[in-house]
Amino acid sequence: MAVRYDLPLVKSVLHPTDFSAESQQAFAHALAIALIRKTSLTLLHAGGDRSRSWESFPSVRGTLERWGMLEPGSHRSAVFDQLSVRVKKVVSKERDPLAACLGYMERHPADLIVLATRGRKGPVNWLKKSVSQNVARHSTAMSLFVPGRGRGFVSLGNGHLDLQRILVPIAHKPSPQPSIEFAARAGRVFGSALEITLLHVGDTNGVPEVSLPDEPNIEWRSEVRQGDPVDQIVAEADRLSANLIVMTTDGRDVLIDALRGSHTERVLRRSSSPVMALPVTWTDEFVQGRHLADVVSEEDRRQRRALKDAFRSAARDLHPDRAVSADRAGRNELMAKANEAYRRKDVAELERLKRRSANSE
Repeated sequence: MAVRYDLPLVKSVLHPTDFSAESQQAFAHALAIALIRKTSLTLLHAGGDRSRSWESFPSVRGTLERWGMLEPGSHRSAVFDQLSVRVKKVVSKERDPLAACLGYMERHPADLIVLATRGRKGPVNWLKKSVSQNVARHSTAMSLFVPGRGRGFVSLGNGHLDLQRILVPIAHKPSPQPSIEFAARAGRVFGSALEITLLHVGDTNGVPEVSLPDEPNIEWRSEVRQGDPVDQIVAEADRLSANLIVMTTDGRDVLIDALRGSHTERVLRRSSSPVMALPVTWTDEFVQGRHLADVVSEEDRRQRRALKDAFRSAARDLHPDRAVSADRAGRNELMAKANEAYRRKDVAELERLKRRSANSE
């Protein structure tokens, strides 16, 4: 798994699961993001018996072993000790799953919620319109909706990340700039060539003015279509084989807004691509004159510190001076790989090399 994709401002991830096959892809995306961000991951199940439900939760360690991030048979503590991901599994007494999700978030706020959908058939069974309005908690979290079958950017089988094409629908309201900044941020950290298509549905004279971040690895494209906005967004995502659609929701609460027949809700019900819904509070940053580049600058510094710390720690263990004469060649090879991982900003590879050194002693 090439760990070079990042999400801004994500310090905690929540994944509600109904243990269905459709939720497996969403689980893979939630785990990959938590792994990359080295943050907490909470798996939440509603209305179950804790003693009976526990074994039904998706296996975090088993998945990471399959992805090559942990050695087979690793201890339960290895997920945090080696990969800095703290996992919590929660069985809620609340039988309504959406109510359980929002109620849990009121007590334990999360930055990102990762939910499963059925793609062309809409959300999984527990995401229902029948949830009463008093459940809304005005969450400011981002929400990633992942179809159980369709295009994504994380492979459940091996954890491989594949983010090549992002679609960003743009209109005058809500502001599309947060979505553009988010897509560019993803491309900058991912590091490989990325195509971002800005789609406006309407008159060519009505295309909103936007600012495009200057990123050398991003190819910006612009398309204008006529017709129903949702029809055109879904059709363009299919034409591009987009790995991700990024939209700024026009509702104050992303989850509740997704159930009210909004553009976001209609797109996620029909899309074969994951949909990232950004809350209106992101738009507020621009209304108030605060550019997102300033908001995420601290995150960049944190990433650089984490990379340097990982390299220094690996270098101490791998340095050839610590080896016996017979092992010096092997140490030189590992140290060369560590230098290359540092150049690629691959923290996970540095940690793997350190573990290899420890296991060989």
